[in-house]
Amino acid sequence: MHQILAASALHLSTKITDSRDRYRELALGLQSRALSLFNESNPVLEVTPTNCVHMFLFSSLVGVHLLCDTLQYSRHSLGEFIDNFTHCLKVNRGVLAVIDQGWHMLGETELAPRLRISRILMRATDASGSECDALESLVNSAEVTPSSRKAYLEAVLHLQRVFDAERAVSGHRIRTDLVFAWPALLSPDYVNLLHQRQAEALVILAHYAVLLHRGRHWWLIGEGGQFLLESICESLGSRWQKWLELPKAALREVFTA
Repeated sequence: MHQILAASALHLSTKITDSRDRYRELALGLQSRALSLFNESNPVLEVTPTNCVHMFLFSSLVGVHLLCDTLQYSRHSLGEFIDNFTHCLKVNRGVLAVIDQGWHMLGETELAPRLRISRILMRATDASGSECDALESLVNSAEVTPSSRKAYLEAVLHLQRVFDAERAVSGHRIRTDLVFAWPALLSPDYVNLLHQRQAEALVILAHYAVLLHRGRHWWLIGEGGQFLLESICESLGSRWQKWLELPKAALREVFTA
């Protein structure tokens, strides 16, 4: 309940501009209290049939809250955003661990139909679209270590599946559950490369920002996608611009919409 209230306060911070700082501070305090209560109640993290729904919902809310806070309030610089975003990615790895631990149990709960649809789309959909073709070419031609190449290619594959899943279920209308699934699927190696501001990792993130920008009507996302698109395109030198055609096209849509 504290985390739900924290999300509500964060929502109000995006809607009531005169009280933005007060509501955001309230959101942070409520989330801190929620985490303290959770840790006190679960000194040993164990997912069981009786708590799997609570574990999943709480973990998901925390992950989405942190990501939303980053998208809304880490726009002073690209460096600040990357630092906060990579922290969110590490938290989302924990969310995925909870889901994997309790998936067979969640399949027997009232959440099963919703989760099953997203899981099928993300894991069974063939990566058949072309949005990430440039990324694959970039990674395959990059002078990087084998472990880095593997991390990049996995991130690109998951991202293409999100593009494909969005197209399959809703055309151009973004489903936030699918968009927010991508961060949870990223490997620790990719997160570290992004934290180091490696150019290839930033180009991949710019393509993810296209999805965020398409979902800018959601209060959870707002103008975070546009900030990322502009910041990454401006921060990378001329040699990287040919790999950024899709993100730059998404930016042009801002001014023609």
